[in-house]
Amino acid sequence: MKKIQIVNYIPLSILSHIKERSFDFENSIKKLNLDSSYRKDDVVLFLIFRSIIFLSFGYDPSQDLDFLQLKNFLCSVQSELYNNKTVGFVSRENMELNKVFNVFRSLYPKQNDVFSTNSNSNSNSNLNELEHYHNLIILLLLFEIEKTLVYLSDREEIDDLKTERSILNKTLTGGIRVSLSKNRLVLLNRKYVGFDTEYSLEDSTTNKLLCYTTTSVSESIVKIRSSEVDFSMSGGYSHPPQTAPLIICLIKLIRTSRGKKDFEITELENRLSSIPTLQRLVLQNKDVIFIKKIDFGNLESHFYDLRLDPSQFSFKNLLEREIKTVPEIENNIQKNLLDLKLKPTIKNECVLIAHFTTADVSLFSDFNEIKSKFSVISKSFLTLDKSLTYRN
Repeated sequence: MKKIQIVNYIPLSILSHIKERSFDFENSIKKLNLDSSYRKDDVVLFLIFRSIIFLSFGYDPSQDLDFLQLKNFLCSVQSELYNNKTVGFVSRENMELNKVFNVFRSLYPKQNDVFSTNSNSNSNSNLNELEHYHNLIILLLLFEIEKTLVYLSDREEIDDLKTERSILNKTLTGGIRVSLSKNRLVLLNRKYVGFDTEYSLEDSTTNKLLCYTTTSVSESIVKIRSSEVDFSMSGGYSHPPQTAPLIICLIKLIRTSRGKKDFEITELENRLSSIPTLQRLVLQNKDVIFIKKIDFGNLESHFYDLRLDPSQFSFKNLLEREIKTVPEIENNIQKNLLDLKLKPTIKNECVLIAHFTTADVSLFSDFNEIKSKFSVISKSFLTLDKSLTYRN
């Protein structure tokens, strides 16, 4: 690894041990079952980083940890990681002696002054880099938990580690946590429903509903959410940190262990791109969607007589009638999902479109119950900024 310059915060005994066992890295890479999306340099850097942490706490990085070893490892690393505080404040002296943080300074020499109080140093940048290094340590611990869970059969031990996993997840920065857990594949069933009312004026203040009609058309959309890692933080910091390659590598490994099927999702995108009946669009946030052009020759129309019971014209009844049928999934999409054993998150949407919303929507018999859910723009009722949830 020519790009890595290791400075003097890591004991020479540990560096010598890593050098002696460097031939094991190739076998370690094979054991990880990586796909082509992993950069070899990043994986080797991860193995060096992992080895340093393991050796620093007296563990052999070439051996898998059993339950008790992992529990002790988790406890030891976290105790040292947070051993930088005296009562009520962070101690600079403790951080300079902290062997977990000194691995950071050793692998990233430009951050050698990370604990400096010198006004010339970029303190905000240092804090952000330290926060992401904290994310990196937590991700390493989560990776070890995922590896150990595979081998466990005792229910109490499994539940114990899952509890540890949940606690560690909560300590991650929000963007990293979302990148780690999000389901990237979404199947959106959407139905567009246009409706119009007919009514008569009984007097100057009262309308009598006569009927309403609907026309609808359906579509299915496959959304593949971006695999890019979100480095955003509460302070607005979004620039990839120096630890980005390691964080990305660990997130991929953990997602693979959790069965997120990123490799299969990439294969699905390649397959869907070759289907001529599907249109591929890349959104501004780098999400990719596949959509079949709407067939307007397949419209469904319905007529509802309201003269006997005008209260039947309600938001609830309109949705109940229209969501009984969901769009049919394109055969090619369905086949590829089954072939790759992918289970997308399924979302059903019904888009209601009125000819004159001020009149039509206000005639809903349950309008008083739902009117607070609407926004009013140019004298029209809209929910563009906040969709309504109905029966989940």
